[in-house]
This record gives sequence, structure tokens and C-alpha cells, in this order.
Amino acid sequence: MVNKPDRLYIDLKSRPLYEKLESEPFFKGKTRKEQFLFAMAVGFKNNIKITIEKREGIFLTKDLKPEDEALINAIAIFDANSIDILLDKAQVFKIVEEYANGGIQILINKINSIEIGTFEKYFEKDLFDLNKI
Repeated sequence: MVNKPDRLYIDLKSRPLYEKLESEPFFKGKTRKEQFLFAMAVGFKNNIKITIEKREGIFLTKDLKPEDEALINAIAIFDANSIDILLDKAQVFKIVEEYANGGIQILINKINSIEIGTFEKYFEKDLFDLNKI
């Protein structure tokens, strides 16, 4: 088993996008980890992975809770179509970092295209639509 990386990364170009999230009321008070996991989930839901060109740490893996790791592992297993992916944490993290990189782009595009403060309504509608499935 390969050593577990000590942090998760974003693309250096995405740093301003994470900072922009903080101006949206829905994300006020959210940690970088929470922003990353949300972006990761959005990227995964939309099946958008974008390769990271220049890596910058966003948060330490020691800050992951068991439920965070379960979500990360589930996404990696689905993406790799194999449970064996869990033997390589660096590869697991690479997968979710790419989904987060895609997801942050989607989030910012959505926020830029709607009125301030209405993101919650769009998110609520997405959740409602998912529950219909």
C-alpha cells in the first residue's frame, strides 16, 4: 500500500474561485474542506473531471471525518469501477481532486448566472429532482 498523502489539492487557478464562494451566502462560514467536498460532489453528479495543472494544497487529510472518507472512497470506487482503487490513496485523491476541479467551475458558473442569494433555491431544486429518481 502506498503512503497516504497528507493533503488534498486544488488547481492553483481555482483558488480565486474558492475565495469567490465565500461571497455567496450559502457558503458563508464553510471551511475549505466543506467547499472542496461540495465541489467534488457537484463535479461527480455532473460527471465532470478536470485535470489539475498546478497543484496547491487546500486542506489536510487529518481533517477528514470518517463520513468524508467514505464519500471520497465511494466516488473513487465508482469512477475506477473497482474496489482495488482503495489500495492507492494517492490515486483516490487524484480522482476526487479532478471532480472537485470540475465541480468548482460548475458552481461558479451557476453563481455568476443567477441573482445573489438565489443559489439555495437552485440547490434545493436539484436535491428535489434527485429524490424523484
